[in-house]
Amino acid sequence: MKKLSLDSEVFTRAVEDIVTRGELKKLLSRNRVLRIKHGIDASGPELHIGHAVSLWKLRALQEAGHKAVILLGDVTTQIGDPTGKLKTRPMLPKITIKKNIAAVKNQLEKILHTNPRVYELHYSSEWYNKMRAPEFLKLLSHITHARLIERDMFQGRLRKKTEIYMSELIYPVLQGYDSVILRSDLTIVGSDQLFNEHLGRMFQEKFGQPPQVIVALKILPGVGGGEKMSKSLGNYIGLSDSPQDKFGKAMRLLDSLIVPYLEVYTDVPPNKIRGIEHALRGGQNPMAAKLFFAEALVRRYHGNKVAQKERDRFLKIFSKKEFQKAAPLVTIKIGRWELTELLLRLGFAASKSDARRLIAQGAVEIDGKRITVPSEINIKHGSTIRAGKRRLARVE
Repeated sequence: MKKLSLDSEVFTRAVEDIVTRGELKKLLSRNRVLRIKHGIDASGPELHIGHAVSLWKLRALQEAGHKAVILLGDVTTQIGDPTGKLKTRPMLPKITIKKNIAAVKNQLEKILHTNPRVYELHYSSEWYNKMRAPEFLKLLSHITHARLIERDMFQGRLRKKTEIYMSELIYPVLQGYDSVILRSDLTIVGSDQLFNEHLGRMFQEKFGQPPQVIVALKILPGVGGGEKMSKSLGNYIGLSDSPQDKFGKAMRLLDSLIVPYLEVYTDVPPNKIRGIEHALRGGQNPMAAKLFFAEALVRRYHGNKVAQKERDRFLKIFSKKEFQKAAPLVTIKIGRWELTELLLRLGFAASKSDARRLIAQGAVEIDGKRITVPSEINIKHGSTIRAGKRRLARVE
C-alpha cells in the first residue's frame, strides 16, 4: 500500500475543505485499506468534467491501495437532490432512471479501476427498498426539522415563499444514512454536498461508527462563467463528448477561468500552471494558454496522439477563419493565372525569380493548398492567396 500524507496532491489539489484534517491524519497513519464513498444520482445520462474531479481523486486513492465504494442513487434520484435549487425538481420515472444509471456506470468505469480489490458498486435500492416504516421513523427521530431547514437553499425558498416538499427534506437524511450502510471511512464530494455529508457523520456516530472524513472539492463556474456546470444550462464539457467537441468547448472558456480549470480539471504539474498564470498576468495572449488547456484536457481522456490531432485540427480551422477576417479584398480577373504572374500582380513578389523562390520555399498557398512548383492555377470569386505569414489576399 502506498503511503499518503495530508500533503499528498490528492488531498491538496482542487480541495476546498477537509472535515477534519486531524481525523484524516489518523486514518492515514493506520496503514489500512480505507473505504471511500462517492455517491452519484442519475438525474441525467451524462457526466461532465466537474463530476470527474471526484472520480480522478478516487482513482488516485485506488492506486494507493484503497477501495472506491460507489453508490448509484436509484432511489434518491427519484426525489432529486435539492442542493442549490430554489424550486422543486420534477420526479423522474423509474425507466428513465434505469437508463441513466446504465449510461453513468459506463462513464465512471472508464476512469475508475474495476478490480474488486479496489472497487465496490452499490445501488441505494439495496437497502431502501427493504426498509420498513418503523425503521424509517426511527431513522428520522435522530434529526430535527430545525437542523434540516437551516440549509441555505431551503432558507431561500422560505424567503420567496416557495414550497418545500417533505421528500426534499428527507433527501439529505437518506444520503447521510448511506454512509452508515456503506461503513464509509472517507467521502469525496463537491463542496455543495457538505451539509448532507455532515449528516452522514452524525448518523455514523449515532449508530456507533467513527465519523467519515469529508474531502470537499472546489466547484468552478461553467465554461461561460456564472453558474456551475449544468446539463440544463449547456455550459459543461461532457465525459462522453467526442475529442473534437471537448477541444472546441475548452476553447470557448472565459480567459479568467483558464488557470482554475488547469488546476481542477487537468493533471498538468502545478509549477507549469504557475508559469502560465505568470505569463497571462504579464500580458501574454490567452489564446496560447487556452490551447494548452484544451490539449491537456483531451490528453487526459483520450491520450496524447488524439490531443495533438485535435490541436492541429482546431488550428487549421481557426487559421482559415482568421484568414477570412484578416485578408484584404483584391480585384483581379477570374480564371487561369500563371502563379508567378499572380504573385507579381498582387505585389507579393518583387520579381519572377522572387516569386519562384517563395513557391519553392512552400510559402505560397492558394485556397489553403500549398503550392511548391510554379504552375498555372484557377482563380475564382472568394479565392484566398497567401505568400508567407503577412501577405494575404481574398479575391472579390
